[in-house]
Amino acid sequence: FFSLTGFQSSGGMERQMQAFSAHIMSNLKTVLIITLNIAGTVGIVVIMKQLFHTYEFRYPVFLVVLHQLTTAFTLWLMTTQGMLEPKTLDKRLVLQLAIGDIGSIVFSNWSLLYNSVGMYQIFKLLNIPFMCVVETVWLHSTFSTAIKLSLAVILGGIAMATVTDVEYNPVGLSHGLTAVVTTTLYQVLVKRTTGDKGISGLQLTYCTALPKACILAIFVPVMENDPGGLLTYQYTPLIVCMIAMTCILGIVAATTPAMIIQSTTPVTFQVVGHAKTCLVFLSGFIFFHAPVIMKNVFGVLIALVGMIWYSYLKMPQSKPEKSEEQNVSTCDAESPLSAAPKTV
Repeated sequence: FFSLTGFQSSGGMERQMQAFSAHIMSNLKTVLIITLNIAGTVGIVVIMKQLFHTYEFRYPVFLVVLHQLTTAFTLWLMTTQGMLEPKTLDKRLVLQLAIGDIGSIVFSNWSLLYNSVGMYQIFKLLNIPFMCVVETVWLHSTFSTAIKLSLAVILGGIAMATVTDVEYNPVGLSHGLTAVVTTTLYQVLVKRTTGDKGISGLQLTYCTALPKACILAIFVPVMENDPGGLLTYQYTPLIVCMIAMTCILGIVAATTPAMIIQSTTPVTFQVVGHAKTCLVFLSGFIFFHAPVIMKNVFGVLIALVGMIWYSYLKMPQSKPEKSEEQNVSTCDAESPLSAAPKTV
């Protein structure tokens, strides 16, 4: 009896260890994807700032179209080489996803155009609380008090670092609020689609990259200040190389968001976005010799503390060891690590 009990207990422990190892590997994969997303996005911002301000190539929408086309072509090559299994989605759903992402991009740009920079940042900060509400209602997620406090610290730090003047008008207010709604609904729709359709974030991007590029191309003559300048601009080899570099980084920036949302939550992706904001601030100090303002520095530090706290809270907590009798009675049950209720 004791030898049988010990055998069952060790077998249950082995299954728990296997589940825990798989959980750790999944977390490491998520951390890698988040790191790639941050590196790709910050790299694009640094290069595009050089293009806009140093070389006066001010065509951001056109660059986004190139990024989406490059992404679509790269993912198509991966499917031809057997590296990615293509999936098909309902055309109506693909259109909703494409329009949602484009709406987020377009209205965010219009919010920046019609609002002051400080008001634009406030609208960006509103994404997290609004997303918490939508996740609670739509995805039935729950948020602990500690998670809410860590998010408040992040938002407070980002507000201190980025919000300066607060000026708005009715047009800017409508664009800013629409940007918050479209961004939230798009990211929650991505989370729900990857879960309900059994599709990976990379496969989702494969389905939507080309439609997004085609729809965005229509907005180039509308949103660019001088669309005709694209044809008359003097393209030097250096400019072409810089544009090509943004396209390469754009593949990372375009494919990783859906993967992050699939592996975590839309709220976590927003936290990653604020981490990128902090890094963009630091890049301004390092690469563009921006003046160091202590208020901004303290804001970034507070936000980073909040992000570290949030990351710690999201880490899997170790479970207390079960007694010998509990291990015997639950040796054939699902691992508690995999059966634990979902928390956000």
